[in-house]
Amino acid sequence: MLLMRVAAAWPLPGLGLLALPQAATPLLAAYALHTALAVVAALPDGTRHAAYATVEEITRSEESNIPTRGLLLDFAAPVTLPPGTTIWLAGASAAAEIA
Repeated sequence: MLLMRVAAAWPLPGLGLLALPQAATPLLAAYALHTALAVVAALPDGTRHAAYATVEEITRSEESNIPTRGLLLDFAAPVTLPPGTTIWLAGASAAAEIA
């Protein structure tokens, strides 16, 4: 299941990589804040990286007062997520969808 397509991502020292979506994320809204998920990040070049992520909410005053749901990702090794990266819920169905 596709959770989001990345618009931008920033490393947060000691916390992980914060990824914000290109568009609304109704599937993330279904999860409580800080819910831990096993995910797979599929980069535009086809590279895939497994990670654990927590659902986070960010308010960016320069855009609106409406909070945006994103993911705080914890990869086993350093990873850069370019715009367009898709993040999928890990599992048998996710592997089939991104294959």
